[in-house]
Amino acid sequence: QRCCICRLWGASVTCRGQRCPRVFHFPCGSERGCVSQFFGEFKSFCWKHRPVQHVRAVQRDQTLCLICQEAVAGRPCYDTLVCPACASAWFHRRCIQGQALRSARHRFRCPLCQDVATFQEEMFRLGIKIPDR
Repeated sequence: QRCCICRLWGASVTCRGQRCPRVFHFPCGSERGCVSQFFGEFKSFCWKHRPVQHVRAVQRDQTLCLICQEAVAGRPCYDTLVCPACASAWFHRRCIQGQALRSARHRFRCPLCQDVATFQEEMFRLGIKIPDR
């Protein structure tokens, strides 16, 4: 099939949004903000149907990513994630993904509140790949 992003043939990832016809290559989707869930049925979603965070988190002044210490967006979005347990830990998607790959499932937790279960469940849902080891 033809990729809806680069228009080249060979796309195989289908959006699981209701009645969404978008098909894309995995790398093209990653660059465009598509989300792939690395658990269960391995669902993928385009930029329009991707899961979003429903966390009530308020920033005070300019909030920094806990991992790289650089500024994050003013609200949760594709590139900025928030810990669902404490709502005080903010991260860049690329930073928390790197943390997940280095920590693996048995050590991956919120760097601030140390929550494991709620944090991992939300990160999985938002497309963060957490390896078993």
